[in-house]
Amino acid sequence: MSDPLVTVKQGTLRGVEIQSVLGRPFIAFRGIPYAAPPVGDLRFRDPQPAEPWIGIRDATEEGSKCAQESYLAKELIVGGDDCLYLNVATTSLTESRPVMFLLHGGAFTLGDGGFALFSPDYLMESSNIVFVSINYRLGILGFLNLDDEVAPGNMGLKDQVAALQWVKENISRFGGDPNNVTIFGGSAGAASVHYLLLSPLAKGLFHKGIVESGVVLNPWANIEETVSHARRLVSMLGRDLTDPKEIVEFLRTVPHSELVIAQQKMLTDGVRMKDKNFLRYHFLPTIDNKSIRPLVHTDSFEEFVNQGIDVPVIIGYASHEGIYLLRGMNEEEYAKLDGDLESMVPKDLARKSPSKVKEIARAIRNYYFGDEKITADLVDNFVQFSGDYYFVRGIQKVVDVQMKKKSPMYLYRFSYSSDSSLYKSIFGLQNTKGVTHAAEIEYLFHATVFEEHIKTDLDSIETLMRRRFVRMWTDFAKTGNPTPIVDDLITVEWKPVNGSAKNYLDIGAELVAGKNLDEDMLTAWKRIEAIADDNQ
Repeated sequence: MSDPLVTVKQGTLRGVEIQSVLGRPFIAFRGIPYAAPPVGDLRFRDPQPAEPWIGIRDATEEGSKCAQESYLAKELIVGGDDCLYLNVATTSLTESRPVMFLLHGGAFTLGDGGFALFSPDYLMESSNIVFVSINYRLGILGFLNLDDEVAPGNMGLKDQVAALQWVKENISRFGGDPNNVTIFGGSAGAASVHYLLLSPLAKGLFHKGIVESGVVLNPWANIEETVSHARRLVSMLGRDLTDPKEIVEFLRTVPHSELVIAQQKMLTDGVRMKDKNFLRYHFLPTIDNKSIRPLVHTDSFEEFVNQGIDVPVIIGYASHEGIYLLRGMNEEEYAKLDGDLESMVPKDLARKSPSKVKEIARAIRNYYFGDEKITADLVDNFVQFSGDYYFVRGIQKVVDVQMKKKSPMYLYRFSYSSDSSLYKSIFGLQNTKGVTHAAEIEYLFHATVFEEHIKTDLDSIETLMRRRFVRMWTDFAKTGNPTPIVDDLITVEWKPVNGSAKNYLDIGAELVAGKNLDEDMLTAWKRIEAIADDNQ
């Protein structure tokens, strides 16, 4: 099929046949507009319907990224406002196959759904699914919240909802089943999945979810201070404005590149421990109750999460999430942490009991570092602390909520540490032990931009891990059960958590089923949380 054509609601598309790295051809349609370009007066507004076109639209190349700092060449601004495009990959335009809908990570500030990082070669090999990936607005352009309906926040998350609506209306033309859609993603993509799993705006647009190392409750996945950050950025751009309408009108005149530069400068102007490398960004998902159509419809994130999830879900994390946070750490940064651990008290505990912040900080220090001064000698302790703080604690809270619900949740820990880890290589952290944040991605996707790092030996354990991930993830997309068949590849049954047992699967060199994952750490955090609860 050298010149595949598909007609969707907006018009006809021409795709392209691609030879996968594994030798199997698949059909790709890229750069498909799923919403109107959010330019001019549409900047900061909810996504609007895509316009139809006349004739055949070329869909062989990807659309523009959403405006961001390049993750490959820092200080270089890439993308723009006109960026609401998606990509579809399929092995056939007939039948009705399960759909896997990817949301990319990048701290809601970076990233895109392009094939450079997310080429679906492995998923296309033999899995019989249709794959969709999207771009959504990032940073201030996607998450400006002025506590006013002119800019109520969460535009980037609403872009995701608009893309799911497009899938519902059009995916059958690509051989996909609109009634069997699984949303999945890692890091901020996982937190995005979690937001959509809970939001009434997305209800009915998907049927299952896969959440890899990120949830709403993680400290980098939401923010409460909104207006002050916007005013600070406006001030950096030379204006002193407080009226929301004036702020929006002014920001619509500023080139997207200047907005990205300003939001990056806000990070580097702060204290590191409270800002950039410790994942405290300024434009993130918020409670958007001033919106006509709020995505987060509750008064608090805890209330939002405590609703629970009503579709089958896979959720999990890597064994050493905190390796990711070692980037840029040096003796000076360890000393900052040692001198200001109070700044790392989780905001939910600090808000509940501000008078107990010092005591809570002491309890955290005692569990992770004992009586030792925090230095580079305690790198393993730091990795455990930062991983638990930024990822595991929030994920486990979500699991606890779901243990009381009827919909199945499958919990995992990824523990196979590869000597050729792509993400350790990218971050220059090859010599650290354990599995870092986002490590699942290289087993699900062929990252063409990092081809030289990828191990392709068919007899390697990396290939075995890839086959296992693809099989479990796609079986879940098809059936709602990640291990419907136990055989030589998938050697154990993966049981969901339930009211009496926190079952999980350890995905290492072998697959091992277990119960009560990281129980010691969770018990320690319950003691720490009890300090805040005892607010007498």
